Amino acid sequence: MEEVEILVRRMQAGDHDAFDQIFGLYQNRLLRTAWLISGNRADSEDIVQETFVKCYCNCGKLKDPAVFSTWLYQILTRTAWRYGRKRNRETPVEQFFQEDLGQAPEDSPLEQVLRREVREDLYRSILKLDQKQRTVVILYYFNELSTREISRVAGCLEGTVKSRLYAARKALEKSLRKEQVTWIEERLMP
Repeated sequence: MEEVEILVRRMQAGDHDAFDQIFGLYQNRLLRTAWLISGNRADSEDIVQETFVKCYCNCGKLKDPAVFSTWLYQILTRTAWRYGRKRNRETPVEQFFQEDLGQAPEDSPLEQVLRREVREDLYRSILKLDQKQRTVVILYYFNELSTREISRVAGCLEGTVKSRLYAARKALEKSLRKEQVTWIEERLMP
């Protein structure tokens, strides 16, 4: 983390190379987060671009470089929410899961298909959550931020984050059970 703090201080002093390094460190993580929040590849690229523009233009306002990551995710989240209000589009689930990153070479084709279907069901269920619940789930599980960090990113109390996580887990559990029943009925019932 000290490396990031040094880069942030250099960026605040006008060092363009430091900004380029920060961009390289965070681009893929922010793109994944934006994609999961917005549900749209094109929007996620725009969201990340706008996030970095805001980061560069406002980096002088950041008083403590130690909280840079949280500050950057806050910009990203608010930008993604704004895009979500402007557009209500979704990326086909197939496109999101084109790359099968979790596939082990020794898995059978059946195991690979089942794993992909589970991920697709999970992704569809996450997209059904309201935007604020979806955001806390993504930040907590995919970006591994603490509830305290998420509360700073989302601009709410830590208890609110915990409440949203709880409600999201319950909604996901219900949705995934429904998906499982539907899957069984479609494949096993004549």
